Amino acid sequence: MNIIVDYLKGIIEELPDLLDTTKPIIFYENWNFRISSTITTTWFMMLLLFIFVIIITSKLERISNTRRQAIAEKITLFFYDFVYEVLGEKAKKVYGILGSIFITILLMNFMWVLPTLTTPTASFSTTFALGIIGFLYSQYIIIKEKNIFKYLKGYVEPNAFMLVGNLTSIVARPLSISMRLFGNMFAGKILDSIVMIAIPLLVPIAFNTLSILVGAIQAYVFTLLLTMYISEGLE
Repeated sequence: MNIIVDYLKGIIEELPDLLDTTKPIIFYENWNFRISSTITTTWFMMLLLFIFVIIITSKLERISNTRRQAIAEKITLFFYDFVYEVLGEKAKKVYGILGSIFITILLMNFMWVLPTLTTPTASFSTTFALGIIGFLYSQYIIIKEKNIFKYLKGYVEPNAFMLVGNLTSIVARPLSISMRLFGNMFAGKILDSIVMIAIPLLVPIAFNTLSILVGAIQAYVFTLLLTMYISEGLE
């Protein structure tokens, strides 16, 4: 009995240090300029993605005759079908960018599987930047499709009294989707640490598998919400 009590006390004593494990490692800092593990992991992820795109899209033929091109086409068709379910024929104009956002978030969510790397999406600065980029792109597409006058008119529909409410709703969207992504990934990182402390044997393997699934779902939800925002704006 005493062994169990001592074991639980040890776990409780380590819990306050969990927040320290979520903080990025600072490699360099000078005034307002800082290079952290979040930034370096993001750069590394972008380098991997750039190399992958170069390899998979080189020497493409009109008729697929290589496994590499077949993979590229399947990825492209997946994102097109995904966006088409919401936007219909307009999917042709946006599925490339939305697919890129999906892949970027997915890789960011999975960076923790590599030793010494962190999860960029467990940092609110990263998810907020993604939210702003997605928001600006959605507004750009809506304005491009409807023209600026119809776009501005939508803020005072069905009447001028709705201006404040419509503006608040639009401005809150990047904050909403960024907080959703950050909250889930940050909580997942905390839970991972708790499980590793409490049961440092086989259970973390199953739990990490669940974390991979959660990362994929969060990338899917983020992209789906952006697609729905574009669809709502166009309507």
